[in-house]
Amino acid sequence: MQYASVRLLADFAVFRVRAKIDSKKEFGAGIVMIESGEWMRMDTMTVGNMIINSLGASLLSSDRESWSRCLGAIPRDRYVSVHYKPSFIEYQKEYFSSVYEDYVDCSMILERGGIPIGIWPVCTYKKDGKIIIGSNGGELIEPLFSYLPKAEAQRDVIQRILDALLSVMNDPTIPMIGVLSTSVAVLDEGTSQWQKKWMEAGAKCTGVKWWVYTDLNLSIDEIQHRIRRTNRYSVDKAKSEYDIKIFDSYDDIDKTFEEFHDLHYRVSGRETRSQATWDLQRESIKANSDENGWDFVVSLRDRVTKELTGMALFVATPQTSYYAVGAYDRSRFAKPIGHAAQAVAIEYMKSKGVRWYEIGERSYPRDAGGNEKLINIGKYKEGFATHTFPKITLQIAMET
Repeated sequence: MQYASVRLLADFAVFRVRAKIDSKKEFGAGIVMIESGEWMRMDTMTVGNMIINSLGASLLSSDRESWSRCLGAIPRDRYVSVHYKPSFIEYQKEYFSSVYEDYVDCSMILERGGIPIGIWPVCTYKKDGKIIIGSNGGELIEPLFSYLPKAEAQRDVIQRILDALLSVMNDPTIPMIGVLSTSVAVLDEGTSQWQKKWMEAGAKCTGVKWWVYTDLNLSIDEIQHRIRRTNRYSVDKAKSEYDIKIFDSYDDIDKTFEEFHDLHYRVSGRETRSQATWDLQRESIKANSDENGWDFVVSLRDRVTKELTGMALFVATPQTSYYAVGAYDRSRFAKPIGHAAQAVAIEYMKSKGVRWYEIGERSYPRDAGGNEKLINIGKYKEGFATHTFPKITLQIAMET
């Protein structure tokens, strides 16, 4: 028999115990196998639990009502990405669980004095054998504070978050990737307290991307004057050639999504994601409300043949809509099907009191590495935008 030193971390208190083992042994839920003579290696669930316990937070999965209440308390004139919407978080979990190893969603409700004050989407997963802490399968995004208006109080909570993240990243028993990354859009409110605290902690700016938006506080006439002139002509032409409908409730949504899925398959030539992801998007529309936001599908059919020629899905928080996915008949690419979908969607968003329409990334030649497809997609998106804002990536490297 041999003895192995095992390092157990609970709430960041370190205890050394002596384990009497023959070859392998499990130490409770969330802790992976250990081998004689080796330090124990934490798994993604354990890392998530360490952060949650350190912050005294509760999980979205166990208290969706508090999460929704925090989200609904944020003013309508703020930019609030769909990455904070519970159904979108569930979609991302389903999608990235087939992409990354051991993907765990540990999105949490932040508390102060036992009272919920904000929400923070967080996930952990493995890539190339290393554990990554991120948000919805990407880089970390900032927490949203709904009941903590003072900057100094926000900075205190953010410092606790950074302390927890850095403790995990610099622990030698955890196979971390070696860097923490956050990516935050800088809109009209300027740099956030989250970004400032990261930079004060020694973060380095490692990249800037450009994202395009439409300011829905503007009138339709003003938006039309700001978008690309050729797009205005294309929209008028498409509206005369296609029957355009919006689906945003239980009415025909099951049939609509079956058609959407079929069209997407025909256009792509293959299944690009699981049936479960389509089901989650459909169910999110069924849960539409002023508190949850209004997801919707735009459908276009040829006026003469009644053939389905295009569909687009838009998802939303109460404050911000996002262009999620579109599928358009390739034989009609010379005709402005997508242009009409965008124009009708913008009109619908305004009717629901949405503040921002987040269209997506605008890739430039250097950003896209010369990828013409990405550059052209970015140009198309920019054609419906009134504003372009930077999305800044900050990184903190592991201590050496």
